[in-house]
Parts: sequence; C-alpha cells; structure tokens
Amino acid sequence: MSVNLGFIGLGNMGFPMAKNLLTRFERLMVFNRSQEACIALAEKGAMVAESVAELAGYTDIIFLSLPGPIEVEEIVSGSNGLLANSKSGQYIIDFSTVAPSTTKKMVELALEKGVSYIDIPVSGGGVGAEKGELSLMIGATKKEIKQANLIIYLETVGNTFHFIGNRGGGSAIKIINNYMSFTAQVINGEAILMADQLGISMDTFYDVVLSSSGANAILAAKMNKVKNNDLEPGFVVDLVLKDLELARQLAQDSQIPNFTLNTGIQFYRKAQKLGYGKKDSSSVIKVIRELK
Repeated sequence: MSVNLGFIGLGNMGFPMAKNLLTRFERLMVFNRSQEACIALAEKGAMVAESVAELAGYTDIIFLSLPGPIEVEEIVSGSNGLLANSKSGQYIIDFSTVAPSTTKKMVELALEKGVSYIDIPVSGGGVGAEKGELSLMIGATKKEIKQANLIIYLETVGNTFHFIGNRGGGSAIKIINNYMSFTAQVINGEAILMADQLGISMDTFYDVVLSSSGANAILAAKMNKVKNNDLEPGFVVDLVLKDLELARQLAQDSQIPNFTLNTGIQFYRKAQKLGYGKKDSSSVIKVIRELK
C-alpha cells in the first residue's frame, strides 16, 4: 500500500529534509507559509496543500520542522490544525525543537484522535540536512519505530539514531545539547578575546586549541566564519535564544540548578539587541571580541 507523506515547515532544515523525502518516496504533500519553498518542491513533483487541513486529510505520515512551541501548537492543535482534521492511525513526526512539556501535551491530544505523535528533534545543521546525515534524537523505542515502519523515512533524513525511549525524551536531550553548544560558544568568544588582547593570531589560536584539550565541536564548526567575519546565517541568534529559553524553562520546571545558562542568554540577548538576531549564532563571538 502506498503511503502518503506530508511535510510542514520548509525552512533551512525542513526544505532539504522534505526534498530528500520527495526524491526517495515521491508521494509528498507540503505546506509552508512562504510559497517560494513550496514552488521549488512542486517543480520537483511535490503536491502543495492550500491549508493544514488539506494536508491532514491526504497524508498518513506528517513531518514537522517548525521554529518553536508556539508554531507547533498552532499547527497541531489549532482550531483548523492537524488534529482537528486527522484520521485514526496517522503519525506526526516532529523534528522541531520544543519543550518536553509541549511534546507531552501534543502526545495526549493526538492519542484522543488515534494519532501517534513522536518527538524526533535533529542536529547537524543545514549541511547535514542537505546530505541526509542528521543526528536524530527519537522519543520512542527502536522496536516501536521499526514496528511502525518509520525507519525507512528516518534513514532518508539522518544517519545517526538515538532512541531515547519515551515521549518528550528526544525534546529534552536536544535542548540539553543545544544549551551545551551555545554556551560553549560564549566561552569560545571569551577565549578568542583573550587571544586578541595578548597578540595571539587567529591561526595560532585555532592550531593550538583544536589539537588540545580546549577543543569543542562548535569551535571547529565556526572557525571559518570567525576568521572571515562571515555572519551569514546557519543557525540564527533569534533561534539560539529560543532554545536557551527552552533550556531555562526545563531547568525551572524540574528545579535543576544551573549557573551558566543565564549568562549565556545575556550574551546572545546583547547580540540580538545590537542587530544580529537574523545573523549566524557566531555573531556572539564578534560581540564579545568588541568588549573593551
């Protein structure tokens, strides 16, 4: 039996994921508020839904890649959203980064409609999405994913799978990962400022640190952007702040002590206030390097 796929949210991550699914499975309907991305996929054979309701009525498996919790709740549980137009047996696979509490709320609402909702946030950036080499944090067991025949779709967008085992678990570990990554970038910025002030060249700084114990993944990933003062976005400052606020919410909800999160938020907030909200996350390093 043919399976009809749907994809909502064709941004920097969603578009290449949807394109890869279309290339392999062909039967894909898309919806996005900006029509430019829809048109590009329509030229490759995708169907374009005029509404969320139309997409819900056509599809068996729906993938989401949305900016945050507000958008997820609107698309999934809004008055004319997916669940209002759903059919029993559908799957909603949410690649978005949202709070575990949002995921659990959507799971409960979906179950009332006979729909299975699974949080599967991703990591790897636009390049990983384009190559189909994302890391997937799956809020379900490996057995459940295999029994539902979902693995073939996940293998199309990613090549590393972490089965967290419970709904909301994928969302939680993604928030923790992003918290670590973005606050590490603040430390990297302060370290680069030290190198600047002490007359250590960028080439020397990176040569030494990337081969020593101070190395971290985002330091390497953003090296060329920092060296070339390239602020064109991969992952923008505005979304960094959204994710760090989710981390703060997670810590507060679970009464988990955290001493560095607020500091990280303030640095990115400063970058946002200086006009870098739509620029790459590495803009925070530029802001720190300009401290006197």
